[in-house]
Amino acid sequence: MTYTLLAAVITCSAFAIAVSIASALVGAAAPLAASRIARYAPASRASILFGLRMLPAGAGIGFALAVALPIFLWFEPRETQETVTLTLAVTAAAGVAVWVRGAARAFRAWRATRYAIRTWRQRGRRLTSFETSMPVFAIEESFPTVAVAGVARPVLFISERVLRECPDDEVRAMVAHERSHVARRDNLKRLLIRGCPDLLGAGMLVERAWSDAAEEAADAEAAAGRPDRALDLAQALIRVARLAPRLEAPALASAFYLGGSIESRIRRLVEPDRLPAPSHPLGCVAIGGLALALAAIVVTSAPALHQLMEAAVHFLP
Repeated sequence: MTYTLLAAVITCSAFAIAVSIASALVGAAAPLAASRIARYAPASRASILFGLRMLPAGAGIGFALAVALPIFLWFEPRETQETVTLTLAVTAAAGVAVWVRGAARAFRAWRATRYAIRTWRQRGRRLTSFETSMPVFAIEESFPTVAVAGVARPVLFISERVLRECPDDEVRAMVAHERSHVARRDNLKRLLIRGCPDLLGAGMLVERAWSDAAEEAADAEAAAGRPDRALDLAQALIRVARLAPRLEAPALASAFYLGGSIESRIRRLVEPDRLPAPSHPLGCVAIGGLALALAAIVVTSAPALHQLMEAAVHFLP
């Protein structure tokens, strides 16, 4: 029992430490990273920002399960009688709390979205005039809703107000925009973001930047090679923004209009020549190389790392 308990405490402590360090690094690097990737195409920018938002959780899980736990299992004898110090116990509890908080946030978002989908479907009317495989419902809402809600089985909801006040071409352009969100699995990404730790508040900045980039990416994909659709999207965005009194959307929904400024999206739609060419950052290659380098470092320095872990257990209060 002592061996298993110590392994769990070491793993959770390593997770808490790695998440804290990675969160601090993301917080420091986020403004610079956002300005550096501003020249990238929206899809590339959204991918990089999503990876940056996932970095603290990935670093915590990787360090805990791929470094701390294997080293402990490799070097620590099963008959160990070492006790858990107060510092390690508190750090481990912090790691568990981070997990629980993230899981609770994700669960609340999933539950609220599920309730909204069920409610909207019950009082909505099914539409079959759009070229999409997902269910489409018209709903009576004061907010001009055009949103795909749900993760595993997304459903498209369009408010009757939008159907009444927007021409058919603009509505179809908005539907194409929402189909792009489904193809990019943006609602799944929203769920993962909700579940990721954000210890220092840095994640909010990255999350907002990712959301903006995801909307621009959906605009670009829906309007690709279709100047007429780009203009329809721009006109629809202006019209919906004017109709919207305030933001209303489920947590796991990709809405056509999320509130805030629409200047950047309008500019990219009506001036397609100024859209940046798709960039191809070497992110995957860099991450793969870094992972291999870290694996080699861990293997070669495993005895020293275990000694460091031993010192922590012995000397921390």
